[in-house]
Amino acid sequence: MVKLRHENGGSIFLVKLDSMLCDFEVRLYVVVPMEDIKKSGELPGSIVIRRLFSQLTFLRATEDCGYFLKVTKVKSVGNGKLLDSSKYIMFPVTFHSRTFLPKTGEVLVGIVIEVCRHGVFLKCGPMNSIYLSVRKMPNYNYVSGENPFFICNDQSRIENEVAVRFVVYAMRWSRTLVRKFDVLASIDGDCLGPVSLNGFDGLEL
Repeated sequence: MVKLRHENGGSIFLVKLDSMLCDFEVRLYVVVPMEDIKKSGELPGSIVIRRLFSQLTFLRATEDCGYFLKVTKVKSVGNGKLLDSSKYIMFPVTFHSRTFLPKTGEVLVGIVIEVCRHGVFLKCGPMNSIYLSVRKMPNYNYVSGENPFFICNDQSRIENEVAVRFVVYAMRWSRTLVRKFDVLASIDGDCLGPVSLNGFDGLEL
C-alpha cells in the first residue's frame, strides 16, 4: 500500500492498480455549512456524504489520483470540527474511489471531436482534449473544406466522430486553472489508427 499526501491536506492510499484504472483509499476534509445541518433535519452523515460527492465533482482530478470516476465505498465519517467562523463544520471522510490515471505508453481508443490543419483532438473517458499532432500521424495528409479530415495512403480517414486507437505519447498535469492532464497521442506504430467501435466511447469504466 502506497501512502501519498493530498493537496488539500488529506491522505491517499493506493490499494489497487490495474493499468490506468486505480482504486484509492482517500481521506479528505469535507466542509459543511452549519445552516445546512440545522435546516435539513437529516442525519449529519448523510449531508456530509452528499457534500463529498459535490466536492469531488468540483475537484474532478488530482495529479496523484487522476480523474475521479466514482466512490465505491464510504469507509468512515469522522467527528466534525467547528471552524473559526462558526458557520462551517469540517468533517474528515475516508472513502474508496475508482480513478483513471493516464500513463505514457498505454494504448487507448478515443473519438475525434475536432479537426484542424495541424492535428486532431480526441475524447476518451474523462479526457476531452487529447491532442494528436499530424507529426504523429505518418502517411496522413490534411484535406481542407467544410468538414476537414486527414486521409492516409491506404484511403483510411480520420475525421469528426471517428474512433482512433492511439498510444499515450506524453502527458503532464495541467498548470492552468482547469484540473486535467495534458495528453499527447500518437498513431505511429502497429495496430494504431482509425477503428470501428459501433457506439463504444473508447474507454470501458
